[in-house]
Amino acid sequence: MTSFIHEDGLGNMIDEDGKDIIMMESDSHLFPVEMIMDYDQYMDLKPPERMAIMKTESDEEELNEPMTPNRKSYRYHKNVEKEELFFWCTRKVAGDQRDDPPKLVEEHQQFLIDLIDGNPSLVLDEIVTRLTEQFVGLNIKKSALHNFMTKKCKISLKRAHLQSVERNSPEKIEDRHAWVTKWLQTDMDYLSNCVFVDEAAFHVNMKRSALTTAILGAIFPFGVVNVSVRRPKAIAPSKKHKTTGSCRTVDKITSKRGTVTGHYFNFLSSTMDVLDKQEMFKDNYIVMDNSPIHQHEGIRKHVENRGYRCIYLPPYSPELNQIEQFWSICKSKIKREQLLEEETLTARIQMACNQILIGDLRGFCKYSNVKFVDCMSRRPI
Repeated sequence: MTSFIHEDGLGNMIDEDGKDIIMMESDSHLFPVEMIMDYDQYMDLKPPERMAIMKTESDEEELNEPMTPNRKSYRYHKNVEKEELFFWCTRKVAGDQRDDPPKLVEEHQQFLIDLIDGNPSLVLDEIVTRLTEQFVGLNIKKSALHNFMTKKCKISLKRAHLQSVERNSPEKIEDRHAWVTKWLQTDMDYLSNCVFVDEAAFHVNMKRSALTTAILGAIFPFGVVNVSVRRPKAIAPSKKHKTTGSCRTVDKITSKRGTVTGHYFNFLSSTMDVLDKQEMFKDNYIVMDNSPIHQHEGIRKHVENRGYRCIYLPPYSPELNQIEQFWSICKSKIKREQLLEEETLTARIQMACNQILIGDLRGFCKYSNVKFVDCMSRRPI
């Protein structure tokens, strides 16, 4: 079928229907992205929602009725039986450890207090090292040291959260205020017509030095729309090398790492294919951060030509994108068990996504809405 392309007088190319011509095309070979979950799969596999417990009149009547003796009811046990129960419970928990002398005593307590007073920025690993260097032969776990410092030494330990200095600079606070002011005047609603898109890096065994798997995701307040894995693209370099014991040269195949615009374009295409199947997604907003691969002109045109609208978040504003909390919960679920292979990691990511409830997703949206108030009040977030 022949299609005519026109120039609109402003340097933009449009088709017969007045839509912008997209110079990018979906290429699954050059930029492979594998979907591991869509909206239908999520709805089929997710666990049942938490039910809110409501008191009824019948429940109150049952509480007011006199109780009959029951061996399962604690109040009807004799005092002797209660004392025996407490004795065995205490012995079960404590065991023979009550007779063991504590590893950390007043001498260690004073050393730790002086150490922290002299250098309050020390982390737990450094404190363990200093303590074992000072007291030769002392073997203590970080968890035990943490308990001793918080309970005996009354020293509070906080997890450090690194943030860019620019995140809450006056310029960025003003940018967020202007962004929220603009979008609150439209029909945009985080709880009804927004799909949140972003990518995250997952590591085998959740260690920074381990093999990384890039995951792209799209969620909305009532479910997970699309979770996909970026697969590496094999490319042939310009240089050649000789094989051992042969005069023949062969190309060395390498794998280009990192998510690029092509991967993101393919992911958005598959995401919008899922959205097209559900009437409730019609004319929704697709919310994404201001990463360069997201702001490519071809991305915006592609989204709008498919009948959706783009929203780009202001810089340094992860609190306004609920999928950041989604990734955080997924990673916390994956950390509970050790992972050894990338294939296992992909399957575990799928399982973690399935465990997140719709109530959790709506909670993420409500949290972001609270941050709208902070932005309007020009408060740091």
